[in-house]
Amino acid sequence: MKHAIDWRLALAIGGAAFAIPTGPTAAAGTTEHSETEQPQCPDAQTTIDMNRCYANVLHRAEARRERYLAAAIAAQIDRPKLQTAIRKSSAAFAAYRDAECGAVYEDWEEGTIRDVMALGCRIDLTDRRTHTIWANWLTYMDSTPPRLPEPEPTH
Repeated sequence: MKHAIDWRLALAIGGAAFAIPTGPTAAAGTTEHSETEQPQCPDAQTTIDMNRCYANVLHRAEARRERYLAAAIAAQIDRPKLQTAIRKSSAAFAAYRDAECGAVYEDWEEGTIRDVMALGCRIDLTDRRTHTIWANWLTYMDSTPPRLPEPEPTH
């Protein structure tokens, strides 16, 4: 039996509906739904289409994370120890994401949806990491505008 997770994205595959967990509550195990949330791959009709689409979404999420990370490191130009610490944190995140999403992939071993589930995990965690980078290193405690806009979920 699968554990309860946030089923936000319903996709039709061969007449059967599959729900894909995405968004910040996916790992928390809630079942709340957002009426305004847009599906990541609404036009995907086959497993191959879904895999390709989710891989493209992940590519965009990773590119944005890298852009925010570079800005965070650049903002600390006079603090090389902090730059090193931010880089170490980024490496630790990558290891965690690989392990966590590898476990998701393994959990879905009996289904063709396993690639999409693992990619969805990677997208969600990457988006969360980007937001953490933004909150910790690209915003200010006063009313100064952030260095980059607040990141939204990747579509």
